[in-house]
Amino acid sequence: MLLSCPATMYASHLAPILGPVFEHMQYRLEKSWAPLIDSNPKIEFTKALTSQDSVAAAAVASRGGEEWFSPYYARCGLFVGDLDSTTAEAAVEKFRVEFTRTFGDILQSALALKGDWALVLATQSKEEQAAKKNDNSRLTTGPRNRLGSDGKKVNADGTPRAENQEAIDARKFLRMNSLCHFLLLEDERIAGSLTLGIIQCLGYPDAYTCRRCTRICHRILETVAWSPKYTHLLGNQMFMMTAKNLVTEPKWMVGIEWDMINVLRDIYCRLVLGQTLQPGGQGAGMQQPRDPNNSGQFEQAKTADRPLQGGGILVAPSDLPRQVLASLPGIGVAPVNQLDSSMNAKRSAKDQKDVLRDLLRVAAENSKVLDTGESGGAAGGLFDRAVAEESLLNKNIGKETVPDIPEKLVTMSMMKKQEKARAGSPTWHLGLPP
Repeated sequence: MLLSCPATMYASHLAPILGPVFEHMQYRLEKSWAPLIDSNPKIEFTKALTSQDSVAAAAVASRGGEEWFSPYYARCGLFVGDLDSTTAEAAVEKFRVEFTRTFGDILQSALALKGDWALVLATQSKEEQAAKKNDNSRLTTGPRNRLGSDGKKVNADGTPRAENQEAIDARKFLRMNSLCHFLLLEDERIAGSLTLGIIQCLGYPDAYTCRRCTRICHRILETVAWSPKYTHLLGNQMFMMTAKNLVTEPKWMVGIEWDMINVLRDIYCRLVLGQTLQPGGQGAGMQQPRDPNNSGQFEQAKTADRPLQGGGILVAPSDLPRQVLASLPGIGVAPVNQLDSSMNAKRSAKDQKDVLRDLLRVAAENSKVLDTGESGGAAGGLFDRAVAEESLLNKNIGKETVPDIPEKLVTMSMMKKQEKARAGSPTWHLGLPP
C-alpha cells in the first residue's frame, strides 16, 4: 500500500490509515517487550495463555482497558491451549521477535532502504561510479554470483534493465522523496509514532532488529535533522538510547557497536557540529560555513530538501547531545569540549568514530564500577554486560596491533652477510694457524 499509492493521494488515503496504525504499532511494541525490559515484570504477563487460565482471562477481557491489553500484548496475543510451558514460552518469544522485525522491514521498504526502491538507488550509485572512473563495463556486469548479461545493461543486483527503465526509475525516485517527506514531515501523528517506535526498537534485545533500525535512524536524520521540531526527539531521546546501549554494553549488542557509534556520530555532526554526511552516515563530515549574518549559526546544506543525497543540518546548534554525553558516568564538560575540537580537527569517519569510542570507553568503565558497587556483581541475564574480550570499547587497548614474531627473523640479506663474514675470516687446520 505504501509503495503503490500515488503521491498525490498520500494525505487523503494514507494519512487516515497510517496515523492509527503507527500509534497502535508503537503501543503494541512497547507492551510486547515490557516483560523483558522491565526490571520487575509480573510473571503471569510473560506466559502464553493456556486452557487453565482462559476463564480468568475472559473475565479480565470483558472489562477491557489497560488491565486487559497490557497482558494480552505482553504474551503476544497467543493462546496455546494445553501446550507444555517450554514450547509455549518459545512460541511467545518467536512471535515477539518476528513481529518487531516485520515492522522494521516495512519501514525499510518505505524509506528506500530495502526492496525495489533500494535497488534503484544502488543502480544509480553504480552508474555514477562507472561515469566517474570512465568504465562502461561496470554497467553490464552484476554481482559475481550472477551469470553474464551478454553485454546488456543490468541493475546493481544483475537483473537486466528494461528499455524504459530510466523513466521507471525516475518516477520511483520522485516517489521515494515524496514518501519520506510525507511520513516524517507532513503529519505529526504519523511522524511522532514512527520515530518514537524506532527509538524504542533500538533498546529491544534483538541484534537483527537493532541493526536495521540504525539504518532507519540515518534516513530519519537525513530527512528531518534540519527541523527544530525534531531536535528533542533526535538530540535527546534517540541520542540517549544509543549512548545507553553503548555504555551499558549488553551481551545481545555484541557485533553491532560500530552501527550504534555511527548513529551517535550522525546525530552529533548534524545537530552540534554543523557537518553533513553521505547517506547512511558514511564518509567524512562536510563542514558547513558559519552564517555571515549570525556567527552562532551555520549555513544550511544545499541537500537539505534531498534526504537521498545526504540531507541537511540543524543551523542553530543544539546542546542536547552535549548534555547527554556530559551526564554519562565519569564524563564532564571538559571531555565533551575536547570531543568537539577533535571531531572538528579530524572529520574522517574513522577518526570521528574512534574519538567517540574513546569517550564512551571511559563512561563504560565508570558505569561498570558503579554497577558492581550497587549490585555486588550480580548477573543481569539477557542484559548481562559483555566481557572485555567481547566489548568493542575495550578492543586493542594496551595491546600491540601487530604481535611480535615468536621466532628470530632471518632474511636472505642477513644470510649473505653471514656468508661474507665467514669467507673473510682466517681458516684453521688441525687446530694450527696457517
